[in-house]
Amino acid sequence: MTEPQSGLADRRTRASLRRLAAGEQRKRAMRLTEALREGLFRLRYLPRMRLGGARTGTVDRIEGAELWVGLPNRRRGLIPVAPLLRDLEKPALRGDMLRYTLDAAAEEVGRWPVDWRVAVPLPSRTLADGAVCDALLAALNRAGIGEGRVDLQIDESELVEGGMALHHAIATLRDRGVGVILEGFGAMFGSLALLPRLPLTGLKLDRRLAHALAPDDAADETILIRASVEIAHRLGVAVTIDGVETEAEMARIRRLGVDLVQGPWVGPAMSAEAIRARAHGLHEHGVA
Repeated sequence: MTEPQSGLADRRTRASLRRLAAGEQRKRAMRLTEALREGLFRLRYLPRMRLGGARTGTVDRIEGAELWVGLPNRRRGLIPVAPLLRDLEKPALRGDMLRYTLDAAAEEVGRWPVDWRVAVPLPSRTLADGAVCDALLAALNRAGIGEGRVDLQIDESELVEGGMALHHAIATLRDRGVGVILEGFGAMFGSLALLPRLPLTGLKLDRRLAHALAPDDAADETILIRASVEIAHRLGVAVTIDGVETEAEMARIRRLGVDLVQGPWVGPAMSAEAIRARAHGLHEHGVA
């Protein structure tokens, strides 16, 4: 093939890939729009536990949950919505999803114990959108709860790429009493240097780190987690680790000073009714 012909083939291939991507975007947007219109989404909550200890004189206690949004599928049951929102080129649809999610989460949190919080993961690039603050505060006002009950979660990769618009949005939300958690932290550790410059309230360590922890305290993963926890605590930032599955993982995490944990060891994703019943049961038995 001559060079001009090769270049033409490359352009055709790229054009074909763009058409496929655009077609996939349209299908995802239509699916989400229909689900919003018909109220098909199902909300689940991943319980989050704050670790106690002899040093603080406290016991382990459930302190809220992370919101998980699913969409019913006949073959696969509930499928996560987050991947459908990833890189979606529809700002208006992302905004509609945000309003729906915040309304649903804020209404549920109003029924929880007063010291529980809900963490709401945000679709990619949503936080830099100027409508986020207004949508969030309006949802909280409609539910009649204070801003201090809700945390927004953004991905580490978005923080690194978001620029000044994202940093300004974080500062604005924090000024209004809304928590902002950086999730997926540790997948790259590219944002470690940014922590002192951002008014975050929490870090959520990447779930792979829970399984990578070795009994040896000198292991690379252990050193990185300990450094992240120390820096976060100096800045007044709470640290959560996701994906905890075993008692052995829990024991190693306790030694590192992590504040909160979630994952199968704490509890699976559950309905709003189930997590309220769990909170009531713990209260009835005098357990935090």
